[in-house]
Amino acid sequence: MAGGCSLNKLYKFAPMKDFRITPVKRRVAVLTSGGLDSSVLLAEMARRGREVFPVYLKAGLVWERAESRLLVRFITRLDRSNIAPLTILEAAANAAASDHWSRTGRGVPGYRAAVESNYLPGRNLSLLTSAAVFCAHRRIGEIAMALLESNPFPDARPEFFRAFERTVALGVALRLKITMPFLGMAKEDIIRLGRSLPLELTLTCASPIRGRHCGKCTKCAERIEAFKRSGVVDPTSYAWRPR
Repeated sequence: MAGGCSLNKLYKFAPMKDFRITPVKRRVAVLTSGGLDSSVLLAEMARRGREVFPVYLKAGLVWERAESRLLVRFITRLDRSNIAPLTILEAAANAAASDHWSRTGRGVPGYRAAVESNYLPGRNLSLLTSAAVFCAHRRIGEIAMALLESNPFPDARPEFFRAFERTVALGVALRLKITMPFLGMAKEDIIRLGRSLPLELTLTCASPIRGRHCGKCTKCAERIEAFKRSGVVDPTSYAWRPR
């Protein structure tokens, strides 16, 4: 700045305490995709007696319509008074990725593709940004996410989440905590934990066919193999299933 002036000298900022948001105890926002992991997390948080706000973020992905429809049915089936109605938000979309397979449905990673092929750049950053604003308006101090042991992506690292928490505290004046209760668990562990839940009303597919799992994509492969390892009967309806 000219003359060595700082922004603090040029502008008179109101004290942070004037904008501070005090969260309501026991409230938690659960980022729910309608998949196995986040659906079981939603039910688990409700079982623990939390006041649960399920949040679904739309980003223009090809599987969202099938996902969100099943998610509404899953929540209805749970029939818990401490679960609020599903909130659907628009996530910040990356226009530069409009030709990505997740939006076009072309070139979807196949059954034997690596887990890394499912990476959507900036996915968690986009989801959390919209969810944090929602939490500020609802006075919610915690966002729960269903990350497991197998997530290798850069926006799934602990240092990313801690940095995001600090950003929200500075930019929104909300002490927001991001929790990952399933971190370190495998998908088969989640299946065993939720074996009494209506898991047939969850969707883990990148290319659903009339609301059913395609059975051919990487996500379906992950689901099918996890059910095999879990020892739990797979109630999923697949359009095609490998021998």
